[in-house]
Amino acid sequence: MTIQKSKPVIIFDVNETLLDMSPLKKSINTLLGNEQGFRIWFGMLLLYSTVSNSINEYHDFGTIAAATLAMAATSMNKKVNEDEIKEALSTILTLQAYPDVEKGLKLLKDHGFRLVTLTNSPPQALKQQLLNSNLTDYFEQALSIDSLKKYKPEAETYLWAAKKLAATPQEMLMIAAHGWDIAGASHAGLSTGFIAREGQSLYTLSNKPNFQANDILAMAQQLVAFYSE
Repeated sequence: MTIQKSKPVIIFDVNETLLDMSPLKKSINTLLGNEQGFRIWFGMLLLYSTVSNSINEYHDFGTIAAATLAMAATSMNKKVNEDEIKEALSTILTLQAYPDVEKGLKLLKDHGFRLVTLTNSPPQALKQQLLNSNLTDYFEQALSIDSLKKYKPEAETYLWAAKKLAATPQEMLMIAAHGWDIAGASHAGLSTGFIAREGQSLYTLSNKPNFQANDILAMAQQLVAFYSE
């Protein structure tokens, strides 16, 4: 994909891209009694959110998270109750930003980039996450797919965000630490930037990202240099 040299609207995924999910991973692994518990559950969460798209039967991300955590427990022959599930998942509201995030966002904002979030999380959860991590003021809008009721990586989701921002897909750049999000955004016509957080990998059967870095600050430095040429 040819990249426009005018500054794009930068769209950020939130969980794992901006926020460190280590505390949530710990709580899920502890609940399930398995060091792979989080990975198994999170994969199920993403799978059934796309099932929601396919069967046109929307439930918010928190509801699917609880349902799939119960399913993951069943698959591991682990007995858990609703209160235990709720307590384990509540950790997601108190996640903190990675150390590189604020510096990177500030650099981008100082250089005139428009910054927005686009997440599968419900609006209230997103608002709480940004407040707790001191990131609210960096973003002109905090978009949640809850308004559309279609989960990323559905192309319609990215196109909806473009309309909300009065931009074309070609004027947008999606930054994410998930290969599925990069694939979805690229398929919808956006430029993409992959954050190679620990344990994350690209979907090699889709388009390669236009940019790649190990963290948000390094990505910001790369983008500032590229769009200043």
